[in-house]
Amino acid sequence: MKVVLMSKRFFVILIILAVVTIISICFVNSYRSKLIKIQKENEQYEEYYNIEILGTELISIINKTVDINEKNDIQKNEQGHYIDNEKNSISIYIDFAYKEDVMTLSMEDIYSSGTEAFIKRYSTASFKCTNISYHEKTKLVKSLTFEEI
Repeated sequence: MKVVLMSKRFFVILIILAVVTIISICFVNSYRSKLIKIQKENEQYEEYYNIEILGTELISIINKTVDINEKNDIQKNEQGHYIDNEKNSISIYIDFAYKEDVMTLSMEDIYSSGTEAFIKRYSTASFKCTNISYHEKTKLVKSLTFEEI
């Protein structure tokens, strides 16, 4: 009787350990998958950091970012700018050399004015990504700043 009781306890403890192990493995796999997804999403923007690109490539980045914001259902304010949701919204700012000053425009300003006008004027201009910021909670790219060179 005592051996049967001890073997039941042993199997209960063994089952509990197996369940805890399986739950731990699932948690670790989920965490790793999430990190890999974040890295892949960030890499598509981080590759532009500190390199020169043409205006045609910049407008492609803007179009891609607008599409991503739309797919993520990012809300817009009264001016038509995407609202930071502290999760997965992305903004792009472009600093243009304007006379002796710098004029900053958002991607929404350029997109709403028409990409054709931007391409016509800045297709061969050089731009450089000088800043990338990240959402604190998700570590996803939050904003990029490009400067006209």
